[in-house]
Amino acid sequence: MIKRSIKFSSVNEIKDFVNLTMSQGFDIDLMAGRYVVDAKSILAVFGLDLDSEVTIGIHATEEEAADFLTKVSKYLA
Repeated sequence: MIKRSIKFSSVNEIKDFVNLTMSQGFDIDLMAGRYVVDAKSILAVFGLDLDSEVTIGIHATEEEAADFLTKVSKYLA
């Protein structure tokens, strides 16, 4: 699993991020403290404390996730 820190500064960024995750063929999680949610679920993502940095967990190899990581690089902390 690939892990990176991620930070959002607006609701629109969260919506864009979730839309990007939905087009991926692998699982993506967001982790905040003891909570782990499906990053493809906008309701689950909004349930997290997004005022602080969260961790993204990508269930793919670096090669499989390279394009996705490029697309979400503006959110990486």
